Amino acid sequence: MKLCHLKKEARVDSRELAEHLQVQHKNVLELLEKHKQSFEEFGTFAFQTRKSGGMPTRFVLLNEDQSYLLLTFSRNTARVVGLKVELVKAFSRFRRGQQIEADYLPFYHELHDAVGSLAEKAHIAGSTAPQRAFHININRLINDAFCLESGQRLDLPRHLRAKVTAANVVAKELLEEADRMGLDHKASYQHFKIGILAFANAGGKFLEAE
Repeated sequence: MKLCHLKKEARVDSRELAEHLQVQHKNVLELLEKHKQSFEEFGTFAFQTRKSGGMPTRFVLLNEDQSYLLLTFSRNTARVVGLKVELVKAFSRFRRGQQIEADYLPFYHELHDAVGSLAEKAHIAGSTAPQRAFHININRLINDAFCLESGQRLDLPRHLRAKVTAANVVAKELLEEADRMGLDHKASYQHFKIGILAFANAGGKFLEAE
């Protein structure tokens, strides 16, 4: 089930719901029009029109509650039950994504500000490696410390997301500590590496226990 975004809110296209229910979209629109007042108790919506193949297509973008309400007007067949399950999964993924943005990204950006300073230090010392390489290496080391594959951070269980978020905070502090100690970029990276591996092996286990 694919969701679309409307002003940072997850929505389901009525055409997609009709396709999953294996009914004609016009029948879904008729139901929405008939019960429009009930649907608007869970949020306003408007019928939209876009051209598809030269012909105007009318549809509605429904929020989570409106989507579930639509299914209550359908017979509780195996297909409808399966669609309810898919909707729960889809909206759950969306909320996890929002949570990641709220509790992960600020610390991630702070860390990479510090990585930018590390790259500048390296360039002053004569390194020709692009700044992007420093960011990649830092991310890779954190991933390796927690046995993560590239791209896996987007869908982590809660306890592991907490560890990686905390690792970003620790990593930033390690790089800042290395700078205060006057370490060059190579020694700073080693200081960072030792600290992150120690945190993953010790502090990470503490977070998981909680």
